Amino acid sequence: MVRSVSRPPGVPSVPRPGRSALAPLLLCAVLGVPLASGCGPASGSAKPPGGPAVASGAPSVPGTDGGGATTQGGTRWALTAPQVAAGHPQGQPPADMVQRFDADMRRNAGRLSVSGAPVRAYYDDRADGAWIFYTGVTGSGFDPDHLHDALNQLPAAHDDGAGDHVTTSAIDAEPGPHGGRAICDTVLVQSGVLTTAVSTCSWFTATTAAGVTVIPKTDGTGTRLGYTAADVAPIMRAVRAEVETPRR
Repeated sequence: MVRSVSRPPGVPSVPRPGRSALAPLLLCAVLGVPLASGCGPASGSAKPPGGPAVASGAPSVPGTDGGGATTQGGTRWALTAPQVAAGHPQGQPPADMVQRFDADMRRNAGRLSVSGAPVRAYYDDRADGAWIFYTGVTGSGFDPDHLHDALNQLPAAHDDGAGDHVTTSAIDAEPGPHGGRAICDTVLVQSGVLTTAVSTCSWFTATTAAGVTVIPKTDGTGTRLGYTAADVAPIMRAVRAEVETPRR
């Protein structure tokens, strides 16, 4: 089933060769939630191109609490922002990109109705020329299944009238050894022979809710136009392994 969606206000078409307008479009999926003003979430599940290893609707990892969050022997988790995560040092993306990210983070956190101690960091993937945006909240009483379902969406597509075909979708992801639930949302844009994708992979436990988005740099150092769920899911797990620690 495919629903029509409209392009978010102010979001340009995908950059064609020689254009540097990726950032506004790619931030459409920051924190794993299509923006309320734009890509339009829906219930259901879908397979984005190049989705991660676990199919939507897969059973929760064994050893979960009532909300589906793996306790791993009763462990309660907390989020941190180390100077280096998954081998990438913290860095400073362009101010306009950070501004959009911060605004979207506040809007989406409110939409998920999660509160607690916020954490965020921007990691510099110098090898691939990309920014790894990481943000989350440490709190209590989170329902991982509910938060997962809030990000789940049916595939949706539309032509923007400027030659771009935009598709949004979501798929379950393997959360990693800390357990809980994880999901990746993808925005795929096709413009003629050019195709680009941005994916945000988010994870949830009873005490943590966080997401990782990878966005190519627009300074000419990027080695690819976009990142699929299959690309971002392992990055999310690698980052999670170093930013999420047992809660004291």
